[in-house]
Amino acid sequence: MITATLIRQLKQSNISKDGTKTGSRVQKVWKSATAEQKAAVCELSGSAKATIYRIFKTGGISAKLALALGKVLRIDPLYLTGEVDEPGEYSETDATELLVRLGYNKLLVEQEKAQRRAQREAAKLQKAEEEAAAAPAEGAAAPAEEKIPAREAPANEIVTNEDILILLQSLEIRAKAGIPAARELLRQIKLLLLA
Repeated sequence: MITATLIRQLKQSNISKDGTKTGSRVQKVWKSATAEQKAAVCELSGSAKATIYRIFKTGGISAKLALALGKVLRIDPLYLTGEVDEPGEYSETDATELLVRLGYNKLLVEQEKAQRRAQREAAKLQKAEEEAAAAPAEGAAAPAEEKIPAREAPANEIVTNEDILILLQSLEIRAKAGIPAARELLRQIKLLLLA
């Protein structure tokens, strides 16, 4: 995709094939453009309005302005340069072919690499955000799971078999209720008893 960064890197040399056609066509499309479109062309190309008015008089248009005008006003840049007689519709494919013909192959390859790099970075950032969003939910669940207090029986207190049975039944009820920490503790006690 042809971006503003790419368009601003283009040379300002004349690419018009017919200066008379270029001057009159640019004047016609510029006068029919809205104020927002005019501002968008200037912003996209990084050029002042005076540069566009100069095209009316000189008939010379740069690739930078031909693409910016074409992209914003949805007109084939080749129409503006005088190469074709129908205004047509702006397409990225035709614009790319024009740039290749003008010798901007290296710039197009660099642009494509930069776009792929930006997409990879955006994907990494999105993945990191998703993991960060998932981590607090997991971290918040962990403290709730460990509500079973770990305590040792005092030395002067004798724990009877009945007390142990009541504690095991209580732990089993908690495990059946779906408390993960209780399940794990019950599993570990069973393993110790069977070992």
